[in-house]
Amino acid sequence: DPATKQQAITSSEKAELLRKTFFPVPPDTDIEDIENANYPAPTAMPPITTREIEEAIEEAAPLKAPGPDGITNKALQIASPWIKHHLTKIFNQSLTLGYYPEHFRQSTTVVLRKPGKDNYTVPKAYRPIALLNTTGKIMEAVIAKRLSYLAETHNLLPDTHMGGRKLRSTEHALHLIIDKIYDAWNTGSGKVASLLLLDVSGAFDNISHARLLHNLRKRKIDERTVKWIGSFLRPRFTTLSIDGFTSEPYKLETGEPQGSNLSPILYLFYNADLIEKCGELDDTATTGFIDDVAILTWADSTKETCKKLQEALHIAE
Repeated sequence: DPATKQQAITSSEKAELLRKTFFPVPPDTDIEDIENANYPAPTAMPPITTREIEEAIEEAAPLKAPGPDGITNKALQIASPWIKHHLTKIFNQSLTLGYYPEHFRQSTTVVLRKPGKDNYTVPKAYRPIALLNTTGKIMEAVIAKRLSYLAETHNLLPDTHMGGRKLRSTEHALHLIIDKIYDAWNTGSGKVASLLLLDVSGAFDNISHARLLHNLRKRKIDERTVKWIGSFLRPRFTTLSIDGFTSEPYKLETGEPQGSNLSPILYLFYNADLIEKCGELDDTATTGFIDDVAILTWADSTKETCKKLQEALHIAE
């Protein structure tokens, strides 16, 4: 343990140390602006259809490892003709109640070594892979697709926010940045362009649930869906699996599951304000790719651009 300098010897000690590393207690979040917030009229969210469920089952990778209940995507695909109508009723009732069943919130977190590390005696050299119960992942995929549709149809997210969206790849993000740099250089007045790159450490594991739900409401997601997402987020339960050892279930009160189809689009809603706020500065353009943010600014000198980037960093913090 880097903090205490103590060694984790037994499997249970290793699991506990990795739990603290993967799922740390996040710092307090300033949410004063959320209190008494007024929200715009929400977009419509009609009932889930059987066809949506069929498509989600068909698109699921058949050989992907299952969650703790052992039900595979392949099993769901085989059983789809007999279960799809039942799932339609279950999922719609879940959405109506704003409650995500606890069984769907259970997972197994498999611990894998990160490739190319020199030292595997430290927790940071390992990566958690969450194996979620597949039936729940079908509903998550349906909700994720709906949120993505609403985001594009109603312009709920910044145009320069890439990743997790159709036709918005890393190449698009790079082209945006490069074009802005050339525009600055080609003004004929000797402009200097400077770029600040931000990477959020443990982004999915450290989101503020209150902030995320506030941002969803602010961006016109209906209250029923927001309540359901709140239930999807917490509490979650996971066991850690390492070297053949499986821990007791841990209760997770923060973050969002990395193995869920829903997590990327939720994170786009979560940090959309950051993209917009930094982009409002004069002679500044901000591009995001999931949790990576590039802030570009241009001015007559490097000193001026660095001053602007300091201001942008202050906003980001």
